[in-house]
Parts: sequence; C-alpha cells; structure tokens
Amino acid sequence: MTIFQQIPEDTFKEQEVSIEELKEEVKDNIPPATVTAIKRHNDMIVKINVLEEKIDELSPFELSKLEFCYNKLEREAWKIAGYFKSQYQFYYGRASTERGNSYVYERDVNKRNINDSNYASRKVEGANLEHSGIYEGYFVTWRGIAQSYAGMQNTLKDMIKAVKVEGGEQS
Repeated sequence: MTIFQQIPEDTFKEQEVSIEELKEEVKDNIPPATVTAIKRHNDMIVKINVLEEKIDELSPFELSKLEFCYNKLEREAWKIAGYFKSQYQFYYGRASTERGNSYVYERDVNKRNINDSNYASRKVEGANLEHSGIYEGYFVTWRGIAQSYAGMQNTLKDMIKAVKVEGGEQS
C-alpha cells in the first residue's frame, strides 16, 4: 500500500469558490468581471478534478490537456488576485486620505487640540485599514493560488517527460 492509497481521495481535489461567501467576507459587491473570473475558475476546477481522478491512466495528450486547464486556471486566479490587490490599495490609500481629512476637521471645526485630533483621525484610519487588510489577505491568497497553478503546470510537463522516458504513448 502506497502513501497515496492511505490518503482520502478528496484531499487533493481542487476546491470551488463561493461567490456569496466571498461577498459577505469582504462586505462589498464584487464587480461582474471578477464574478465571471470566479465562475470560470470554478468551471475549470470541475474539469481538472475529473481528469485528476484518473491521472494514472492519462495519455501524454490528456496530461497536456490537464496542463492547459491549469494554465487557464492560473489566468483566472491572477484576474481575481488583481481585483483584490486593487481593492486593498484603494482602501489603504483611503485610510490615509480620510485620516488627514478627519484630523483637519477635528482641528478646524471641532477646535480640538493636537492630541485629540490625532486620536480621532486614527480611529477613522483604522476602520479603512481593517477593510484594506481583508482585501490584502485575499490578494496574497489568490497570488499564491495562481503561483501554485504555475507550479502544477511544471509538474505536468515533468510527468509527460517521464511517460515518454518510460516508453509510454507517443504523441
């Protein structure tokens, strides 16, 4: 019995993304282009999981097809990562802008002293940084996902070479 026979089958399956859960987590509407990218990602996940269920029996062409699927998957993941990066940077910049506006407001309109104005403005900044942090986390996650798909493509190239070296089907 090999180590892979001891691991439950679902362990290695790619997971689909729930758009509704994502919307709730980021507390924001996700633009249609990103929703489309997530749907394409999920569709490709289904195709990949079907191919990987019989990975030991795949011909070099089918392995190449699987590599192609991972390439498409990587592109969709980078689109999704790009959205999260833009939102992360937006809220990060907004935090500084609103902190400055709040500070000026507290000093000029509310006539607070420097320390009180500074404290009040930091509260405004913090709220935006919290929002920015959620997006940053998703950006880092999706960047890593995209990079792992690129790594999987390389693995599949190695598998195709190994099949040819072992005298498997020629394409």
